[in-house]
Amino acid sequence: MEGAVPYRKMATTCRTRPVFPKRVTWPKLDPVDVEPGKYRVTLLRRDLVESAARLWRLGYPELFGSPHEFLLDPAEYPRWVALWEQWQEDAASKVYCMAVLEDTVTGEVVSGSVLTKFDKNLQVEYSLVATLPGFREKKLTAELRRFVRRVASDSGAEYFTTFCETWHDITQQWCLKGGWKIAGIFPGNFVRWNGDNEEYRGCTVHFYRFARGAEAYVTRPEEWRLAPEVERVWQVLREVNGDL
Repeated sequence: MEGAVPYRKMATTCRTRPVFPKRVTWPKLDPVDVEPGKYRVTLLRRDLVESAARLWRLGYPELFGSPHEFLLDPAEYPRWVALWEQWQEDAASKVYCMAVLEDTVTGEVVSGSVLTKFDKNLQVEYSLVATLPGFREKKLTAELRRFVRRVASDSGAEYFTTFCETWHDITQQWCLKGGWKIAGIFPGNFVRWNGDNEEYRGCTVHFYRFARGAEAYVTRPEEWRLAPEVERVWQVLREVNGDL
């Protein structure tokens, strides 16, 4: 970086720290029984991959043709998703971590949630959650969400983001009740399948939160330069997020 100079010296309103190696590592959590003898929450195992892919095909088929399309194809999982049997290697190297709700009688994956990590940004994104149509609204996923929060919290990340689809507001309500801050709405953020041979660009609601004291390193509005229109948006977000 010799000879390089920032466009403008920032961080006059927050703390700074030396640049250091950053890594997000998926923790290996033991399975949790939800209804003993019926369901359990677990990190993805190799024997559940086929069923997990079926879950996403039936529970979130809108992913077809999108950047997350790999979740529909079990052959893609070993390349992208951390697996229980090779956790020591995958915990640091695999970008995605999937927790699933398993029917212990049938071995079927009935719900799942995917986390995505960005090592250099010490960031974890709560990317996707899906439940088989026949298992929705049965109050089975609360333990899955708690499990996923533990995975994210223990990963070493200090910045968490998520996005919610706009064809329902269920996950938006989860975020609002969970203390997430609204970042904004991204119109047309993801390509989404619409059945048959149709696709469209879906709109998503984005949220964020900090951990491990990361707020101390965040620049404050006093040193930002915002266009007037952007300043108005920021003031609305502060009001909605309860920051005023």
